[in-house]
Amino acid sequence: MKILKKYSIILIILVIVALVVFRLFGNKAKMDADLKQMIEYSSVIPIEVITPEIQESSVSIEENGVTKSGAEINILSETAGKVVYVYGKPGDHISVGQTLVQVEKEVVESQYKLAKLNLENAERDNSRFSNLAGGDAITQQQLEAARLNLLSAQTTYTAAHKQLQNTEIKSTVNGIIAKRMIEVGDNLLPTMPVFLVLERNRMMFLVKLAENDLNKISKGQKAELTLDAIKGKVLRGEVQTVGVVADMSGRYDTEIRIFDQDINLRSGLSGKVKFAGVVSYKGVTIPRKCITGSINNASVYLLQGDSVVSRKVLATSIDDTRVLVTDGLGTNEKVVLTGQINLQDGTKVRVLNK
Repeated sequence: MKILKKYSIILIILVIVALVVFRLFGNKAKMDADLKQMIEYSSVIPIEVITPEIQESSVSIEENGVTKSGAEINILSETAGKVVYVYGKPGDHISVGQTLVQVEKEVVESQYKLAKLNLENAERDNSRFSNLAGGDAITQQQLEAARLNLLSAQTTYTAAHKQLQNTEIKSTVNGIIAKRMIEVGDNLLPTMPVFLVLERNRMMFLVKLAENDLNKISKGQKAELTLDAIKGKVLRGEVQTVGVVADMSGRYDTEIRIFDQDINLRSGLSGKVKFAGVVSYKGVTIPRKCITGSINNASVYLLQGDSVVSRKVLATSIDDTRVLVTDGLGTNEKVVLTGQINLQDGTKVRVLNK
């Protein structure tokens, strides 16, 4: 009886151990299956997709810039002598013909007066000899000598008059004095610069355009400008030049001529230019976020079944958020909007916004 009881206990223990082992193996199989499912699930990248649309829109470009003179003019001396007076300082507005510098003129003025007197005498002699020649009272040689004397007197007078005029150095343009290069007491020589003047009636607005905007801007195109220093005033402008060589930042200098010259404009005023209604677009558009890489080397990921493929497209920016695709994309395709950072050709995906 005792032996039977002993074997019963052993049998019960073996059954319990068998059940535990079976349960453990069952759990391991389930855990392995769950782990396999998790691994497979984690290799599927979540994405969002959009469908391209046909849109029509008018694009405007706005850029910050600064005013600059269309021309910097050096006012030069045309005479030699000591400076007696200097009129004007940097920042002053000046007009054509306005006297800027007075050079000593006593000697030149005396030479002018003498030349004028000699010219008057030569004119009288020539007139008198011409009358006498009509009555054969003088020889032909005497008449020719009188005419030559008149011609010489006229030449001397013209030179003396010009030298006297040159003692007053005058502005040749309407503009703003940028720099004064002389002071009272300085000795001038011909061709010596005395003032640097920024031409006022050719003020420009300089902006730097991105490469993507160049094909939207052309010479002669109208623009509107606002300057920080002149509140509430909209200035009219026109594109004068469009840059052809990029600077170190990859942008192109573009100059807009300002038509409104009757206000207090000067170089260095900051502001903004707007090219309203630059281009009208009608075509396939997608969000800028869909593009991988730069606009100039654009690609998108397309959904094909449960995976994605990469495709090159030709695109141009409409604004900061939208892109016009001119080649490589149809309106019946699904374009990846988010999740591109983890994608490559053939990557399995799960669409979140079905």
